[in-house]
Amino acid sequence: MNRAVWVFAALVFGSGISPAVPQELTRCVAGQRVIDKDGKTGVIVADDSKLCQVKYADGEIYNWIFWNLRPTAAPLRPELATPTPRVPDPTGAQPSANAPQTLTVLRPSSNRTLVYHPDKRGHFSLTATINGAPIRLVVDTGASLVALTLDDARAAGIGSSELVFNQVTQTANGRVRFAPVMLRDIRIEQLSVDNVPAAVIENLDQSLLGMSFLRRLRSFEMREGALTISW
Repeated sequence: MNRAVWVFAALVFGSGISPAVPQELTRCVAGQRVIDKDGKTGVIVADDSKLCQVKYADGEIYNWIFWNLRPTAAPLRPELATPTPRVPDPTGAQPSANAPQTLTVLRPSSNRTLVYHPDKRGHFSLTATINGAPIRLVVDTGASLVALTLDDARAAGIGSSELVFNQVTQTANGRVRFAPVMLRDIRIEQLSVDNVPAAVIENLDQSLLGMSFLRRLRSFEMREGALTISW
């Protein structure tokens, strides 16, 4: 990757255009009851700094990025970490207030994933359609925003008159100016995300798929030579 790309990968944007995403869950804790992005309840069954393995009452396990989960109670004792379905009492008696709570049987939504493999340089690159235009992007989890070169911004229908380079950030290699923009949509195969904050960077040679897009996914994972994104 050239120097301009590495410069942007180190950016920490101070502007107000990056969406504020509540992060009630800051890490994965085994035994923690959580509600997922789809409003379904489960229990985290493994500690991990990136992906939380959530087990649902029907026994299915799904991996989530922690910011897509909200805690519902204090972590359970390890022996209670595996939920069991509630069985109705045939007598009709109401459960005691002190009785242990169990989970309603829920089934996660269908798993939609895309898998990519690195190029010869070890980078994950893909072609996305941005505002209807095909653009080649390198996946960069170190970039706060999706970043576009001037040529790619023009291809996406963003005219020079719309670009106001009024934002400056300090990087290890000096100060860099960028113009904040809002992309109508980014599409990757069957995946589509609308209203994505982005930056048009002067002297950038390669457009980047940064966290303003990746944060909107259900999960993404780089492991064993493959990039897997789910939504």
